[in-house]
Amino acid sequence: MTFVDTVMAVSDRFLREQTFELVVAPAIADLQYDQHTSGGRHQLRNSAAVVSALAWGLYEEVTNDTSVLTFLMLVLIPACYYTGLILACAPDGAKLFSTTEQRLAISALIAALSFGPAIACYWPERRPRRESADRS
Repeated sequence: MTFVDTVMAVSDRFLREQTFELVVAPAIADLQYDQHTSGGRHQLRNSAAVVSALAWGLYEEVTNDTSVLTFLMLVLIPACYYTGLILACAPDGAKLFSTTEQRLAISALIAALSFGPAIACYWPERRPRRESADRS
């Protein structure tokens, strides 16, 4: 799988068609055009531009989606629940958070328990693959 194929696969999975056509496709076209006319440094620069365009497209998808607030609430509710549960059930709750390592470990546990189900609920549906002729 080439670099462009990988970017296309990620785009197919996470970006709407309009976002792909307006943000990522021009960067891929520049990469493919310059591939024939330039050397290694230019290819690296163009590959970085494609990754940057993909990151921008993902940012656009996340910020333009109206369900971001719903996603944040689905993360916040279990985070508050798990924090309260740990504080209520831990013996000597104040000693539980006495060192930085303990605070980081508990925070990572709470984050994993909160983000995991929310991400599973909001994982985008798999779209049918476009043919390679449609991609160029």
